[in-house]
Amino acid sequence: MLTAAELFVRQAFRRPAEGTAVPEPVVALLGPKGSGKSTALKAIAGACGGTLVHARLDFQDSKVADPIAAVAYVSFLLARHWDNLPRDPTFHRVGLSLLALNETLPQDRDPARAHVLKLIESYLHQDHDQQVADLAGAAVKFALSLSGIGTQVPGPAVQHAVSSGIGALLRLANRRRRSVRQALKWFSGLLEGADTIDSLIELSQRSTDPLPHVMNAFLADLSRNADQWTTPVRRCRCLTPHGQDGPHEHAWALLIDNVDAAPAGREFLTAFVRARQNRLPERDPLLIVAAMDRWSSAWGTWWREPWRTKADCPDRRPVPLLSQADFKQWTQHLAAAAGKGAAPTRAWYPVWLDPPDPGVLRELAPAPPDGWEPAVFDEFVRRLSGGLPAAAREIGRRAGEPPADAAPPARSLLFRSHNGIPLWERALTSFLPRSLLTDPLPVVVPQAVAVAVRLRQPGRSAELNPVAFPDANHILSALRENLWVSTFAARPSRLWPVVAGEEEHPAVLHPWLLACLLAGLHAQSAADRHSVAMTWADVFSAMAAACAEPSGEADLARRLYYQLACDRFDQVVKELVREFAAAEHADWVRLVDQATAAPCRWPALEPADEIVARLVPDERPGRESAEAAVSCIAALLWIHHDAHAVPDPVRDRRIRRNFERLAGNHSSRVDTDALTEAAARFDSQ
Repeated sequence: MLTAAELFVRQAFRRPAEGTAVPEPVVALLGPKGSGKSTALKAIAGACGGTLVHARLDFQDSKVADPIAAVAYVSFLLARHWDNLPRDPTFHRVGLSLLALNETLPQDRDPARAHVLKLIESYLHQDHDQQVADLAGAAVKFALSLSGIGTQVPGPAVQHAVSSGIGALLRLANRRRRSVRQALKWFSGLLEGADTIDSLIELSQRSTDPLPHVMNAFLADLSRNADQWTTPVRRCRCLTPHGQDGPHEHAWALLIDNVDAAPAGREFLTAFVRARQNRLPERDPLLIVAAMDRWSSAWGTWWREPWRTKADCPDRRPVPLLSQADFKQWTQHLAAAAGKGAAPTRAWYPVWLDPPDPGVLRELAPAPPDGWEPAVFDEFVRRLSGGLPAAAREIGRRAGEPPADAAPPARSLLFRSHNGIPLWERALTSFLPRSLLTDPLPVVVPQAVAVAVRLRQPGRSAELNPVAFPDANHILSALRENLWVSTFAARPSRLWPVVAGEEEHPAVLHPWLLACLLAGLHAQSAADRHSVAMTWADVFSAMAAACAEPSGEADLARRLYYQLACDRFDQVVKELVREFAAAEHADWVRLVDQATAAPCRWPALEPADEIVARLVPDERPGRESAEAAVSCIAALLWIHHDAHAVPDPVRDRRIRRNFERLAGNHSSRVDTDALTEAAARFDSQ
């Protein structure tokens, strides 16, 4: 079985041997914070090995504090030996550009020319026989010395460090004297009516932003390397798509992590895209994969936002999973967007990170030695974390600690404290968008819960009351932009195929964030210490008021949904019993599935069997058998929908038997297929 990273390398890196005129994509690897994008980039680098040219760049590191330092760092990393290149890459245009930034050249052309030529000669002859042994170490040292060089003239100490790095960068190639002099010719004509020296003087004086020039030099070096030295690969150890092998070329890869961690990340990519567009149709071989926590609204021109379904935007391309992204889809996108060749957003190829393999979650959260069956614990972690690796790691840490009280781990986990801070609070502080944490959590949590549950509620017609929830629009926008609301996070119920068929599930808030928000709402409701904050009852009563009088199936489902969130279980059961006698069975199954998706505070606090026994006691005088079956289905489905509750074969069998009872004993209709199909969805083996 190939991993998502290996599939991506196989499908997105290979090119026909005769080459192609299609520019390489800038792949935005999307996923919310903590989803494992850094791990995916490491896996892609591992799949590239020593055969495919690649480098990794992390904007959380101090060595790439600005974009020019990043260009220099990447140039060093790419200038190493690669198995499929007959010659090592060189970046002399980058080196000469940095030379100009590191020196104050005279404005008079003749003295400037003499100074530049003298510097180049000294770089070429300095340590003539010495090789750069550790490219990564040299790259770090060089990039650190370059911080801020684009905005200010460096002092003597920095000049010396940068000079050493420039000399190393210029000496990395064979036949260096000839190749450097060829690179020097590239500067001629960069400015209208100017030659090499004029261009270097302009760069040295920083009369304009030097980043575009340095980025252009970087791309020119890439193109020169690819044109001169890349040959078709006839025998290599790369993964072959569809079992085909033969002469081919490879894209080069730059794997960028934490793009959103610092402004330099976005500045680097913006300058890269602009420089590449200005050079078209000249082509360079670099494919960028950039891990990003945020969606750019400009991509919506071509690509469907992660929180929209095909029904919302039928004419836009869906964002594929990393494992499904390939060069063919990229070329189709470029062809469809051909009329907008100069649009910067056309250069982007957004993809979504695949959910982790169950084995990954198992390693992050191994079953505690006592109190858990491994398979049960694995399912509990998967449901509660929503497949988010960072969440699974937190669950594993807390589950392995002895509880402060006698409550079993499954019920007290989100409320467990570490250094006085409960897990739900730690999680929200870590994962909620920064813009939402300007207010204290007791203010943010109730409104965020309202936004989250509205995404899950049946239908979409009831708006949130702006008086009760004044920040709802801002919260929703922030959650969407930071990729916490998406169709990729949806976890349809088992009854979804029965009630919706092939219909795409709408976007929802990520299960981990939702579980932590609900835990926070319950905690502050129980504490009742914050006079300005809404409690659980306040939130759902306010939302229930918007759909008090049903006028259709969706309105009825919403009303029952909020009644159940307000713990009015018996009232909901009575209405479900009445609807069972009046509605078509398919509509009724959809109604009960939608209503029981309501938030429930109990699975985080009580064992599931105790909740069911309290809601549906075995002995209730005067209760009709149809009502008994409906109450059991409603209670068990309400528990089943909750992320804290692990599906249990015994409860599954009870759901199945009660659907069968309704179909065989209490239905007055000839067609009971919907009930029978619903029962089959809980046929646990």
